[in-house]
Amino acid sequence: MSKFLLNIFIIIIITFSHSFSQGTTDLVNICKSENGNAKYLKHFKVRFEKSKNPKKAPSADYTILLNKGNHYRFNVHNDSTKTGKAILTLYDDYNVFGSNFVESTGKEYKYFDFYCKRTNPYYISIKFKDGEEGAAVGMLSFVKRFNPN
Repeated sequence: MSKFLLNIFIIIIITFSHSFSQGTTDLVNICKSENGNAKYLKHFKVRFEKSKNPKKAPSADYTILLNKGNHYRFNVHNDSTKTGKAILTLYDDYNVFGSNFVESTGKEYKYFDFYCKRTNPYYISIKFKDGEEGAAVGMLSFVKRFNPN
């Protein structure tokens, strides 16, 4: 009997892990299709439970190196089965360079573009608006080279 329960448990674990990874792959593919003619470089997966304190929503933070003279695009795609709307913000030690959400107007965007004028490490932060439960994929893509001078 215990061998039977162990087998059932293993099947449930394998099924759950496969369905989670399949959902993530779908989000990445949808996000890729929404970034226009930009070339996919990297994605960032996030998943959070509802925050107990909406003013201090948990965030996922990443460091990336961006190169001078490159036009980049950042976009986000939310899991439609969750209520949370992801906010992706690009910044460095001193400035915020862009976000898919403008707090003063409450307007959300599918993506924003960044024209890198200095090779430097930059930071990406992804959190969910109002600390809602959510799952999303943020994506970094290359659009084209430009002359930064």
